[in-house]
Amino acid sequence: MISLILVGAGKGERLGLSIPKSFVKLKNKELFLYSIEKFYKFVKKIFLALPDEYTEKSKEIIKDKFSKVVIVKGGERRQDSVFNCLEKVEEDIVLIHDIARPFVSENLIKKVIEKTKKYGVCIPVLKISDSIKELKGNFVKRTLDREKIFLVQTPQGFKTDLIKKAYYICQKEKIVGVDDSFFLEKIGYGKIYCVEGERNNIKITYPEDLLFSEFLLKKWERA
Repeated sequence: MISLILVGAGKGERLGLSIPKSFVKLKNKELFLYSIEKFYKFVKKIFLALPDEYTEKSKEIIKDKFSKVVIVKGGERRQDSVFNCLEKVEEDIVLIHDIARPFVSENLIKKVIEKTKKYGVCIPVLKISDSIKELKGNFVKRTLDREKIFLVQTPQGFKTDLIKKAYYICQKEKIVGVDDSFFLEKIGYGKIYCVEGERNNIKITYPEDLLFSEFLLKKWERA
């Protein structure tokens, strides 16, 4: 069986708004609802990490529509929110997804689940088309080989016992991570399987990302 952790406790400060990113509306619907709807038929349970002060509001929004959803108190950092959810996960496989990526496709979800079952871990990645420079201050230090560098997306899939072990060790050692698979790297796990991600699976971080998201929704409505 499969569980899903939806991470959405961030304040969304880079969006320049006064509400958490999860509660930003696209086409009059809260951002976190898009991910719930996309994953709902694939999982047994959804652990939704949100700011504690928005728990009651989220329950009112969800009401009786999504019985699989369990709302969990988010932490100060993303990894704290995931850790809080992991402690409640009992299923064999867990997917971890950022609410800020509302356009994940069913096809990508299926691919990640399939390869997680086979390899124990699966993450979606994208090739980089731009040149990549490492800087020192405002000056170029060197040019990196973009053929060896990839952008990482979510959802990321894990055998539950494996990602729990990685998180427990890293939390104890106070290691700060940049994504979930990073914690497996830190404990020496070297078999993180990758599948091709999707260009439309954008992460909403800045105000212009919201504008692009609205454009995508309108485009798909006309298709």
